[in-house]
Amino acid sequence: MKKVINEAKDIFRLISKDVLLESRNKYGFNAILLFVLISVSLVLFSVGDSRLRNDVVATLMWNTIFFAAMTALQRGFISEGERGTSLLLKLSYSTDVIFGAKFFVNLIFSLFINLLIALLYSAFLQLQIENTLIFSVTMFLGAIGTAIVLTLISAIVSMTNGKSGLFAALSFVPILPVIILVVKATEVATEPDAPFFRAENFLKLLTAYDIIMMVLSIFLFEFVWEE
Repeated sequence: MKKVINEAKDIFRLISKDVLLESRNKYGFNAILLFVLISVSLVLFSVGDSRLRNDVVATLMWNTIFFAAMTALQRGFISEGERGTSLLLKLSYSTDVIFGAKFFVNLIFSLFINLLIALLYSAFLQLQIENTLIFSVTMFLGAIGTAIVLTLISAIVSMTNGKSGLFAALSFVPILPVIILVVKATEVATEPDAPFFRAENFLKLLTAYDIIMMVLSIFLFEFVWEE
């Protein structure tokens, strides 16, 4: 029990450190805002006065979310390498603590991205959510899945050259199931009078995926980080 408490304190310290650094350089925050504004503007210019179906808008929204996440969340471990602090992390904290801290920081960013883009699509592209419970659960589970995958991929590519290109290439396959499931669940959430059970299978699969990826990522991260 004492070990768990100490690890929780260490995770909180690392989260505080990353949040403080981000508040100073604002790289991730600025990257998110710039990408989101450009993406939403391009969609608006392309659509013009046309009225898109709800399911089409939902699909476009998730495309924007995932590309924005790839832009911002790749910095997790890459920034440690650029600052020369990777070795210090290895010597100071266990792999579980390091992965946990980076995951929670990415989860915060991912939730912020989801909320921001959902609000913009609702305001400017008339995305109508009929079942807020389905939509909220989908957004939360999608954020968890995104944070898990991109945290692990960030750790892998931080040890290589050509980081940005490799990050996008490696991220696509493991994050594809998340994209498919959240789009399907969101489509149900946009349907009038949609009962929760219509999206239940998608949400169960998404939950199972998140759990499996979390377990695999924790085991794989120890090997990746120590190498």
